[in-house]
Amino acid sequence: MVETRFRSPRLFLNTLKRNGPKIPLLPSDPYERAMARFWIKFADDKGPIIWKIYQKSGEERKKVIEESLEMLKTLEEYGIGDKKFFGGDNIGMVDIAFGGLAYWEELYEKVLDRNLLEADKFPRLYAWIKNFKEVPEIKENLPDLTRLSKLKS
Repeated sequence: MVETRFRSPRLFLNTLKRNGPKIPLLPSDPYERAMARFWIKFADDKGPIIWKIYQKSGEERKKVIEESLEMLKTLEEYGIGDKKFFGGDNIGMVDIAFGGLAYWEELYEKVLDRNLLEADKFPRLYAWIKNFKEVPEIKENLPDLTRLSKLKS
C-alpha cells in the first residue's frame, strides 16, 4: 500500500471522492451538496488555527485559543445542527474534514490543562465527537494517542 500525505482536507476529500467508498460522501441534493462544500472549505480555511495552539505560548496562545473557540462556536451554531453527523444520519465528507477535531481534542486538554470542547459549551459538537469516534471505520483506524502526544510535546 502506498501512503499518501495530504496538505489539506479538500485535497484528501477530492481524492477520496474519486477513489473511495461507493457510499455517497456528498449529498445528492444540490443545495445540501453546496452547503457540504462550504463546510469543507471552512475546515480547510479555519481548521488550521486550532493546530497552532501547539506552536504558540503566552499571549500568542491566548489569541489562538480565542480564534479557535470562535471557529468551534460557528460549527456548533451553524454547522452540525441537531443531526448525528454534519450531513444527517450517516458520516460524510464534512465529518471527515473535521475529523481531526474529534481525535485531537484529547490532546488539547493535556497541552492547555483545559478542554476546548466542553460538553456544556458545545453540546452538539461534543455529541458529534462521540458519534464520529463510534463509526467502525474511524474507531479501527484512530492513531495511538500516546504516540501522537509525544510528537506534539
